[in-house]
Amino acid sequence: MDQGPDHIGVDLWRGFKAFEAAMFDRVARLGFDDITVTDSDVLVQIGPLGQSMVQIASGRGVSKQAIQGQVRSLVQRGYVRIEPDPNDARAKRVMHTDKGRALVAALVQVKTALHAEVADLLGPDDLAQLRKMLDAIANEVAP
Repeated sequence: MDQGPDHIGVDLWRGFKAFEAAMFDRVARLGFDDITVTDSDVLVQIGPLGQSMVQIASGRGVSKQAIQGQVRSLVQRGYVRIEPDPNDARAKRVMHTDKGRALVAALVQVKTALHAEVADLLGPDDLAQLRKMLDAIANEVAP
């Protein structure tokens, strides 16, 4: 059965998955070998003052119940802790631990290095053109 030609989505997905795989491989080599994409999606949303689970869930576009298991797993592995919210006695805030802050710093370091590698690979003109094209896709195709 003929599947027909690939579509641009396949190319976009392959490029993203390659970048993502390289990022998590390098983060693992820095000692964070128990981290998943979902973990990083949660961790990068937590600011210096912490975030409520509702805020994290909203930022990820999932339910609070879906986030609770993820946060519980991050607590067990030492990346975050849960503290009372100083502004609301009924609420809790998710805060980075030292280990969580070190992981976020490692993610930033690795993403920056990967960006530099892609920039060197493509050169400044092609990188600028790629970013312009990706921006056009994001702005015009998204609902």
